[in-house]
Amino acid sequence: MNNKQFEEEIYRNGKVNHLEIEENVMFKYIHKYSGKLLDIGCGSGEITQKLSKDFKVIGIDFSPYAIQKTKSKGIKAICCDVDKKGLPFQDNTFDIVWAGDIIEHLYDPINLFKEVKRVLKPKGLYIFTTPNDFNIYMRSYIFITGNSPHTIPYRRYGFCKHHTLFSWGLLKYIMNINNFKILKYSNILHIPYMKINIKTDSKIIGNFFGREFIVLAEVKK
Repeated sequence: MNNKQFEEEIYRNGKVNHLEIEENVMFKYIHKYSGKLLDIGCGSGEITQKLSKDFKVIGIDFSPYAIQKTKSKGIKAICCDVDKKGLPFQDNTFDIVWAGDIIEHLYDPINLFKEVKRVLKPKGLYIFTTPNDFNIYMRSYIFITGNSPHTIPYRRYGFCKHHTLFSWGLLKYIMNINNFKILKYSNILHIPYMKINIKTDSKIIGNFFGREFIVLAEVKK
């Protein structure tokens, strides 16, 4: 089973895209802005629908079934595999691009950043999240067990949906080579066994203990 087949199956079985703490942070980061917004990886459209209250929104996803569910909510949506075809829009189309937990699933995340830059207007905003794969918990797991970070998903599903493991250093490198300026940074701290998630804006604390990067960046053209 590949990624697309897996996503089709879970959406057909009722998967929805719930708002979690990181999405709430993303909404706060862009609440004062307006204009045309692209939601990359819109899924079944719950988050896209909320975005549509403040922005003129278009969603894209590689799952035809997810696109059908998004369209059923009255949202304009396009089925597209960005790894294969890039973003099917003209240059300077959007004011904001939103990508929640998408870049780790791509075979070529650098190309996505190039495409995002292309479709954004000058001074356009790119807001995205991705797991922090090198926090202290993951580093300890690797060191103590000697296992790959991909061991658990391969044992559970037979494949791994995440193709790139991101550190803050790698994210900064990809943003720098694509001429993005970082405006805001947060990370989500998860307290084990207590089911508590806390936002931190400290890069030191976030890089070591956070589970999820949240970045708002501005494109410089």
